[in-house]
Order: sequence, then C-alpha cells, then structure tokens
Amino acid sequence: MVKKRACIFISGSGTNLREIIRSSRDYNFPVKVCLVVSNNKKAKGIIFAKKFSIPIICVNSNKHIFEKTILKKLFEYKIDIICLAGFMKIL
Repeated sequence: MVKKRACIFISGSGTNLREIIRSSRDYNFPVKVCLVVSNNKKAKGIIFAKKFSIPIICVNSNKHIFEKTILKKLFEYKIDIICLAGFMKIL
C-alpha cells in the first residue's frame, strides 16, 4: 500500500495530531505524516512531532509570508493531503 503524504497544521496542544500520528503507524492507515506546520512556536503538539522525528515548520507572520513559506514547504515535502488539526488560522 502506498500511503499519502500528509501535512498536519496545528496551533495548540496537538491532541488531534497525536492521534493521527498514532493511527499512521498502522500499516492499513492510508496516511504518513511527513510534516507538521504551526503558527504558534509554543504549541505543545510540536513536542509530540519531535518525538516521532517529524519535520516541523513554525511560521507566525503576515498572511502573504505565511502562505508563501508554507506552499514552498508543501511542494518540497511532496505533500498530498493537508489536515487542519485544531489549526485556527484562516488559510
């Protein structure tokens, strides 16, 4: 099975991120978490991503810079799916 490459956007505790990562460890789960994005460098979910060696990007700037930076990284990591897991910023 070829898993889809996912990017998870978070803002806070990372409860949803934690469950997605745990599920993605199952062979039959169709997603592999390849990148985590946060607009909050103090988000607790970042700790969980680090624990599983998932690359993290923290960007908290104006909308134009945020979107440009994130788009570049999404292409760089060849992301297929974006999941907004408690992410509260408008994209």
